[in-house]
Amino acid sequence: MREKQRTEEELFDEQYRAVMWAVNPKNPLMAELQAIDKLLDESPELLEWVRADLDNSHKKPTGRPPEASAEQVLRSAILMQLRGLHYRQLAEEIDANMLYRKFTRFNGRKIPHFATLNNLIKMISDETVRRLNEALLKVGIKKKLEDGKSIRHDTSVAQTDIAYPMDARLLDDSVRVLCRHMQRLLEAAPELVFVFHDHSRAAKKRAYQIVLSKGKDVEAKRRPLYEALLELQRTTRRYADAALAALETEWEAAMRLEVMGEAIELENWLPLAERVYDQAHRRVILGQSVPADEKLVSIFEPHTAIICRGKQGGKTEFGHKFAVATGRSGLITYYEVLEGNPGDNEVLPRALEHHRKMFGRAPERLTADRRYHSADNERTAALAGVKEVALPKPGRLSELRRKLQQAPWFRRLLRFRAGIEGNLSTLLRSFGLKRCLWHGWRSFKAYIGLGVLTYNLRLIAGHLAHA
Repeated sequence: MREKQRTEEELFDEQYRAVMWAVNPKNPLMAELQAIDKLLDESPELLEWVRADLDNSHKKPTGRPPEASAEQVLRSAILMQLRGLHYRQLAEEIDANMLYRKFTRFNGRKIPHFATLNNLIKMISDETVRRLNEALLKVGIKKKLEDGKSIRHDTSVAQTDIAYPMDARLLDDSVRVLCRHMQRLLEAAPELVFVFHDHSRAAKKRAYQIVLSKGKDVEAKRRPLYEALLELQRTTRRYADAALAALETEWEAAMRLEVMGEAIELENWLPLAERVYDQAHRRVILGQSVPADEKLVSIFEPHTAIICRGKQGGKTEFGHKFAVATGRSGLITYYEVLEGNPGDNEVLPRALEHHRKMFGRAPERLTADRRYHSADNERTAALAGVKEVALPKPGRLSELRRKLQQAPWFRRLLRFRAGIEGNLSTLLRSFGLKRCLWHGWRSFKAYIGLGVLTYNLRLIAGHLAHA
């Protein structure tokens, strides 16, 4: 009787067992990935949300089979965060490592190009990542890893991938970007007639001169350089306006896709360039103070907020705050990426509502640092049913408040609160949340959520492995 032909996956599994177990059957990385693999297999509903994102992508189908399934994309994203890899490294590591091939379910198949992996992973929306985290938290609750009775809160900052903001640099960036797209527009539509001179080199020179200026009268030296740079930027914006106006009369050229794309780019960059000019003119020429919420610190990441956390000796940070809550297990039960620079005390009511939704009740004990303290927060927690609330009050304390904060249960909760510092440190150092390399506000939120998801996956898998 003719023997049944084995599938590609069966052949790969046979080779995997022969090679990997022969090399080191007690490899800790292998044990960790196998535990996470088992946990993902127990939650097949996670893939439906990822598959929906991939199917609803704005990229049109080409008629070819997909280069990666929803499962492969999700597992590749988790592996990337778990091992701290960039996209090029991710593709190379999966291709060369049988353990990674097994975990990502590519097995013996061809690994997509790293740019393809980049596009596929970034199709996972921030809302989907949030739902994945909630589904994983329910797994942790079901397996009795976290009872949600004692909860601690804190915030940290994830920085966006931008250079340190300076007016000169922002003006130079805006000139360079506008000139680049106008040059491409002329190449795509040579019949367009408008005045255009590339001032990017002159703008770069002025920006360098401003940055390198030193001495006692540095502000006086910089002022004429800034005036020249502002004039170059204003002239470049006039060129861009003229280019768009010329395009309105050339309907045949405007209908070509490459021309349409460059016109859209110019229309997107011009308002940002105007904001850069306005704030630089107000600050340098008029000597006005521009409020932090009106400042633009990057034309490439315009959503970036200016974060001043009020810590002694703390530097100004550029990115976004994110709030987390953890229980005694270390599992992150709540996370939120905050827009702007709100106070930490604004997060707690939303976190309590989410906790009630996930656990069916409020926590019995709740603690956070002094930045979370407010009379409203203590009242909200008490009304929600929290029995012990330890939010230390900053500043001068009344005798009654001092006795409350010296109570044994209060001090015990503050010692418990200190443990969240280790959780945040692990997120920042080991899961890449110190600096977000993804572009855009929605991608920023998805990146933070993916870091939290990977952290929780490894934590739950570790607990189950030692159970």
